[in-house]
Amino acid sequence: MYLAAKVTPSAVTINNILDNIKFYTLQSDVELSDLCRKQSDIYYKTLITGTSTKDEWAKEMMDASSKIQAGIYFGNIADLGAFDECLRINSDKEHIKGKYCLTKLNVALLHDKSVSRTQKLLNHSSDNHFPETFTDPPSTPALRWSICVPDGCTAEDVQAHLNSYNKNLNFTVKEEFCQTVESQPKLNTGDWATIGILIALACVILLSTCYDIFLYQVQKDPIHPLTIAFSWFTNFKKLIKINNNPDLLPCLNGIRVISILWIIHGHETDTMGHGVLFNGKEAMNFNKRTWSLFTLSSSVAVDSFFFLSGLLLMFGFLKSRARKIPFNIPLFYIHRYLRVTPPFAALVILYITFYMKLGSGPIWESNNQILQDSCKEYWWSSVLHIQNFVNPNKYCSVPSWYLSVDMQLYILAPLILIPIGKWPKITSYLFGILVIAFTIIPTIVAWQYEIPALALNGEIPDFQRVYYAQVHTRAGPWVIGLALGYILFITKNKTIRINKILAASLWLLTAVAMVYIVFGLYPALRDDFQYSRLFSSIFTGFHRNVWTLGLCWIVFACIHGYGGPVNWFLSLPVFQFFGKITYALYLLHDPKQNYVSGVSRVPFIFQDFTILQSYFSTLCLSTLFSIVWVLCFETPFGVIDGVIIKAVSNWKKKESKQRS
Repeated sequence: MYLAAKVTPSAVTINNILDNIKFYTLQSDVELSDLCRKQSDIYYKTLITGTSTKDEWAKEMMDASSKIQAGIYFGNIADLGAFDECLRINSDKEHIKGKYCLTKLNVALLHDKSVSRTQKLLNHSSDNHFPETFTDPPSTPALRWSICVPDGCTAEDVQAHLNSYNKNLNFTVKEEFCQTVESQPKLNTGDWATIGILIALACVILLSTCYDIFLYQVQKDPIHPLTIAFSWFTNFKKLIKINNNPDLLPCLNGIRVISILWIIHGHETDTMGHGVLFNGKEAMNFNKRTWSLFTLSSSVAVDSFFFLSGLLLMFGFLKSRARKIPFNIPLFYIHRYLRVTPPFAALVILYITFYMKLGSGPIWESNNQILQDSCKEYWWSSVLHIQNFVNPNKYCSVPSWYLSVDMQLYILAPLILIPIGKWPKITSYLFGILVIAFTIIPTIVAWQYEIPALALNGEIPDFQRVYYAQVHTRAGPWVIGLALGYILFITKNKTIRINKILAASLWLLTAVAMVYIVFGLYPALRDDFQYSRLFSSIFTGFHRNVWTLGLCWIVFACIHGYGGPVNWFLSLPVFQFFGKITYALYLLHDPKQNYVSGVSRVPFIFQDFTILQSYFSTLCLSTLFSIVWVLCFETPFGVIDGVIIKAVSNWKKKESKQRS
């Protein structure tokens, strides 16, 4: 996606060439393979002389090929032709089928000096990565056209022919960007095995649900909790049930849901920015508006989840201690693994097997194949949650870097929880040291790698590995969450009195700090912005923790009666329902976005309304998929997790009684 500010004579020459029938029918003096030469001759003659309906395939073949597109001045540098029309061509008479090839043409397009920076902003994705498709280095802008040719022609044939028309042309055609009906992926053994497993799962769900409904009718309890673990009847009731227990800290649901909505919005804009755009110039201008920072700063919403994770962990740990429930580290790890992994593992299996068979299009494989390849190669690091160390630039499911960091924080959690449980007096000192440490560490990393304040994935090498997806640079919000969880627990039965002026001042300070974190880097969007290593390092090291401290006040104020309308809004019952599917939404919105981008046949119009339209489409569909995902993979394994923990606990109790 590059802005074509001016078109050189080379583009005019291309326009003239594209008016030539011989250009499309591969008629030139260049040497072609025997089959390609034979089929292209038939194609040309049929197009010129054909009159019967059986000869219309030649007209369709030429019609399916790209013509020079409108809007090059507007940044429209790709025309995808008519993919489906080309692939459906099948001449029984001549034994010729259509073959769709997407080409890349390097031409001397003059572009703005600002393209380099704005392109990186447009392609910003701390949580995403894509293969090379339409994003070439700014120094070598490329146009993309498709050509429909007889299926006997190879990519080398097409490339040699296209470049023969003018010595200044430099078409690139690769076989991986050529498609026929026969080349479309077919179901293999692994796919059928997965389908078989899904059918078996559906049978288990059906039997469990029928048994559960029967028990409901006769008003009896199940023989064993596992017999109704997969019942959609009970699990759906759990999903929609509203619990008014104040110990659940209802305001957290609002923060959780708003955070995931913000993340999905950021990814939606990001995905559209990576796609084929009709108005690339307009997309670049988008990043010069203040409002674009709402999208570019959305990564702090992930820190909100780290904060919530730490808060709930500490609050739950202290509740268990108050009930005299011993802290069992193996069970602690098993519980977390069974809570997080099954829904994610189901997605990994989907990517490994038949996800690639679910769609097609000019850029389907180039946009999605890397996900399947990464899953096949690194599935084990995915389910072990060590992707950020083993393959930080090749995630199986791109947002899953968060799962790796979160799981590693849980593994380290006993090093904090146990000392606090044994020596409560050290709590304030321990948290103080940890917060300072996890503020200094990302500051040092930002200084060492010269990470800009508005840090984007494409601007520094190995961004995921050195900063974005690492425990030592992202642990600050989690530790602050632990600290607030401790404070909330020891004050939950106490009346906290805060001066109204002080409370108002804290609300104002929180609002100013959080708004600055989101919109304060507006000068960084300007092309004349001067990078400051000191400011960028300090901002990178502090802003995530400052954002989390703002959340701390919001949560504390809401729970202790100083939240007012904010508490009312964040505690709305609807957020409790959506809060239960937040994890599934986080997992599933990304494949939906990749799917829509991959199956596109025409360029996108990049503007506020289309982004909003696409965003709500993703939100609605992802919500439906998430409900199914929760009922199939999350809630059932939660029941299994409970059964395992209860069995082990009972076994431990019996063992301790026998010893005594």
